Amino acid sequence: MRREPAIVKGWLLVKDEGHAGSSADDRQTYASTLVDHLRGHGYVLSAGRLTILSAKKFGFCWGVDKAVEIVQKAIDTYPGKRIWILNQIIHNPAVNRDFMDRGARFIKGSYAGPEGFAGVSADDVAIIPAFSAEVEDIERLKAIGCTIIDTTCPWVLKPHLRTKRNIEAGFTTVVHATLGHDETNATCSLIRHEGGKYLVLRNIEEAQVLCDFLEGRVGSTDLLRHLGEAASPGFDPDRDLEHIALINQTTMLASESREIGRMIEASLHKRSNGASGEAFRDFDTICNATQENQDAMVDLVEHGNLTFMMVVGGYNSSNTKNLARIAQLRGIPTYHIEDASSLEPDRIHHQPVNAEGVIETQNWLPKTGELRVGFTAGASTPDTRLAAVMERLAELAGASLEISVKA
Repeated sequence: MRREPAIVKGWLLVKDEGHAGSSADDRQTYASTLVDHLRGHGYVLSAGRLTILSAKKFGFCWGVDKAVEIVQKAIDTYPGKRIWILNQIIHNPAVNRDFMDRGARFIKGSYAGPEGFAGVSADDVAIIPAFSAEVEDIERLKAIGCTIIDTTCPWVLKPHLRTKRNIEAGFTTVVHATLGHDETNATCSLIRHEGGKYLVLRNIEEAQVLCDFLEGRVGSTDLLRHLGEAASPGFDPDRDLEHIALINQTTMLASESREIGRMIEASLHKRSNGASGEAFRDFDTICNATQENQDAMVDLVEHGNLTFMMVVGGYNSSNTKNLARIAQLRGIPTYHIEDASSLEPDRIHHQPVNAEGVIETQNWLPKTGELRVGFTAGASTPDTRLAAVMERLAELAGASLEISVKA
């Protein structure tokens, strides 16, 4: 007889003194003396010609901090058992490699070995990442009968619950999200499992294609030619876009999500000639921490008088990419880097805003003169990694941050 799997709510493994969406500055994992000092001294550090100005909210959010702590606790709680992580626990390569060094294995993704699900046994422990997981993957783990620890962030669960209600009411879900992102994959899987339909929109340009269809400027063939890969199987625009409910991947640019909602609602209103009846639902599912980090970034780039901006985080991190967009949209030279190894005296390796892949830019650091450098970090970026970048920049600028830390 197959053993019923034990599903453990990951939050029960750790002492929880916060709440979902909390933006408390206390970090349970990967704490840094340098970054703690920065938070405690007005978010400004000066040394020689270098002044570092950080956003007032950055780095590990509550959900990420807890997810990392849960994995660490699970490794300690289940000695002698094999620990599997379904996919990247968060979008930061250093953290995922740290868990591999502690013996954890990955089932899917770039860190996985060849075993996949076939390597997992009923005696093992499997951890669902903070982004949640596809329904099919969770069902496979249940069928294996292993212990399952769920670290899904409550802010990720929020749009899932709303989506179920929208499907029951006959609405097609339009998701402002990055196609292929782990959270988006989980959401789309849930919608399919519940018998719903979806269309994923990455940005305002793609939203405009949808609005052109809703207002009759393009037909269903053209819509599917532009957005077909982002639609659920068997999607029929003429049938499935009568009633639309908009949700967001929790880490998208909030201002863009609001604009997309306004565009779709206006187009549906034009199509119906103002007739009564509910054709559109909009539910803001951007998480509090994402919103706070974005608002803090806006404040920094608008008032910091910056030489340039450094955004530290995984290259596949959606929220980190959107933080970089905020600075660049305001005309600030912006470098999205993954860690301190990206910085060299005469060149920097970084991912351009609105692009994929790393490029090299030469002569990026002025040799003389005052430097006012803005810093922020994505929600999956440990404070230790951010501190290492700051220290590397100071070294290249001929300054030392150690004096400031001791002050």
